[in-house]
Amino acid sequence: MLKGLIVCFAVLFAQLAVLHVIDTRLYNSSQDIRQTAITAVTPHKDENDDEEEGQS
Repeated sequence: MLKGLIVCFAVLFAQLAVLHVIDTRLYNSSQDIRQTAITAVTPHKDENDDEEEGQS
């Protein structure tokens, strides 16, 4: 049982290492191309504003 846990953890850390290498390679190669999306945030009307407009 202990041998199985050691093998399981070894495989887990090997997978994490491979994923880390892949992630750093993909991030470094596309860092120049990567752009952030610009979104405009519009404020919501308050319920009180709607009621005042309806009464006026």
